[in-house]
Amino acid sequence: MRRPQIGIMGSSEANEIQRSVAERAGRCVAQVGAALVTGGRDGVMQAAAKGCAEAGGIVIAVTPFTPMEQVNEYTHYVIPTGLGWARNVITAISGDIILVVGGAAGTLSEIAYAWMYDRPIVALSESGGWAKKLAGERIDHRREDCIVDCDDVNALEPILRKLLAERPIKTIPPVGRDAP
Repeated sequence: MRRPQIGIMGSSEANEIQRSVAERAGRCVAQVGAALVTGGRDGVMQAAAKGCAEAGGIVIAVTPFTPMEQVNEYTHYVIPTGLGWARNVITAISGDIILVVGGAAGTLSEIAYAWMYDRPIVALSESGGWAKKLAGERIDHRREDCIVDCDDVNALEPILRKLLAERPIKTIPPVGRDAP
């Protein structure tokens, strides 16, 4: 059975507040029983991975480069893309839910992809950056909902549990030789 996956998007050049929020959000991802998806680098990604791993969760990194060793020390599984910034579409659609912490231009592209691919987006607005600017906003006409504003990471767990309950994980039975 597939576990839920929650992506945390944010800058590798995060400030102390953003790293703190990301670490607590990563811990929350583990507490709701989801695997964490990040970009595998430092800053927000490293802090989120640390929080998740230390809380007993699984951390998956979708990296922009090919060497599998170029990830932070809290990563369990690596998906090396070699795509540079183009890998942002993969990180954005690899989460059943996307959390935004701070963020610069790369994070903005992930938010746009998550929006276009109908992923629920939660902005941890206390972290500033794009999270603060887009919290509570509707990006465009493609969807009727808004980016969820979570202005205190301590309130994140019930938001995640509600979103996971509203969008249960569905799996498709295998076909071909792998079918029972």
